[in-house]
Amino acid sequence: MIKQFLIKTNIVSENTFARMRKHWIRVICDEKTEELIRDIHPKKRAVLEVSGKHWERLFSYKSYESRNYPEFDILNVENNYKTYDLIILEHVLEHLPNPLNALKNIKKMLNPEGYVLLTTPFLVKVHLCPNDFSRWTKSGLKQITIDAGFDEKNIHTDQWGNQSCIKANFKKWVKFNPIIHSLSNEEKFPAVVWCLAKKL
Repeated sequence: MIKQFLIKTNIVSENTFARMRKHWIRVICDEKTEELIRDIHPKKRAVLEVSGKHWERLFSYKSYESRNYPEFDILNVENNYKTYDLIILEHVLEHLPNPLNALKNIKKMLNPEGYVLLTTPFLVKVHLCPNDFSRWTKSGLKQITIDAGFDEKNIHTDQWGNQSCIKANFKKWVKFNPIIHSLSNEEKFPAVVWCLAKKL
């Protein structure tokens, strides 16, 4: 009841409450990547999410499938004949021993005019699932996507982070608190990087 009162009286917005349920490090990345996917009309897309089901509830899709690495070996897709209009790897690429091969395989699995959405950490502590191999800057994530065969003109990359958020997450994952946490972006201190690339 208190929450509804605060929303109705415009003391706290519904968006702020939604942000407070997230880890601080994910707030802006989640909002920006959801906007990117909304803009490519997800209702028309056959979607594969690798190692997660976060995106299943966010939109309606033509079809949706979730497969987990390493049971679904994204580094070896020779026997995989399914293709998709959108493949999502949210905080997956950094855990793969050969991310370039993984992206080349993703490209094979995309239909023409299909997209891959990538999110990865940068200035974030090592987290083993079961391994943690790589980090990329915004330009680094763009370059590995180009190296995998995507056209530079069809790659959108961005990043978010600030010193306070990075320091707060040294010991544990911190939930966003709008009273004490800033969502300002400091370009030299990216915490998370994302990329949407389109296959021609």
